[in-house]
Parts: sequence; C-alpha cells; structure tokens
Amino acid sequence: MSATWLASGYSGTSSWDLLWVLFVLVLMVGGIVLLLRFLGKRNRGWWMNRSLRSLGGLPLGTNKSMQIVEWNGRIYVLGVGDDVTLIESISDPDQVTALLAAHDVANAEARPGMPPWLRQWMNRRQPEGERGVSAPAAPPPSFEQTLENRMRELSERRQKVGQMLSDSRTEDRTEEP
Repeated sequence: MSATWLASGYSGTSSWDLLWVLFVLVLMVGGIVLLLRFLGKRNRGWWMNRSLRSLGGLPLGTNKSMQIVEWNGRIYVLGVGDDVTLIESISDPDQVTALLAAHDVANAEARPGMPPWLRQWMNRRQPEGERGVSAPAAPPPSFEQTLENRMRELSERRQKVGQMLSDSRTEDRTEEP
C-alpha cells in the first residue's frame, strides 16, 4: 500500500505542514533564547556575589587593553599588556557607588528591548502597583562620563599638587640667601 501511495505522486506535504514546522521552529528558538536569558541572569547574580567583578574593557592594540574592575568596594583601572599596571584607583565610596549605578543603568539600557506583549507576560506575577511605569527622573550620567570626569578631576588634582610642590621649592630657594 505504501508503494502505491508514493507512486501516486503525493508528497505528503502541504503549505499548512510547512507553516506548522516554521511555527514549531520559532517556538523552539524562542524557548532557547528565554532559557539563555534566565541562565545569564542566574549566573550574573552568582558572579556578583564574588569580590572581583569586571566592569568592562577597551582593546588598545595587539595583546594590550585597558580593563576596569571592581574589587572590595573599589574601582581599579588597569593597563593589561605583557604585564598588568595600575593606572587609577577609585576608593571614594560615593564615587564608587555613583560609577557602579551608572554602569548598571548603562547595562540595563544596552540590552535589546523586548516587545511590549512579552514584557507584560514576564511581569504578570508582579503586583499591579509595581507594574506601572514610574515618572522618568533626570537620567544619571553614563558610566563613561562619570569615569572620565573622575579621571579628569584626579589629573587636575595631581597637576595642582605638582605646581604647589614646584612653587614651594622655588620659595625655599629664594628665602635661603
């Protein structure tokens, strides 16, 4: 019977079968994406409990980069090449908190947006009061801007200290005779 059925020229596929296969494929890919996001959030939470956290990096050339890391409530800017060099250390708790908050906001905005229906489905377990959109506050400065401002301030402070030291040396020389 199967030989006559195949010989009759009936291929057994229709446009509905093709649409069904595509629908199942979309569901499978969507499930994989959601699973990867879920695992990513779990792993990020696990990693954030560690004392060392990488905030990002910038390649500068072959086997050379600048890395920004948080360790024990401080932010370090490191030059990485043949060896690791400390470029800057930010230990002021207020500055560290501001930089980390700006970094987290920048990371939240960098994620690809979800369609509204998917966001609503994901937020279905939240109470109604938490679902509403809060009034937008003034956007905090980005992580890069805050870091750049802080590094500029530190550079200016070093220049002032150097100027004060050179001024005190010239004053000491003039008072000797």
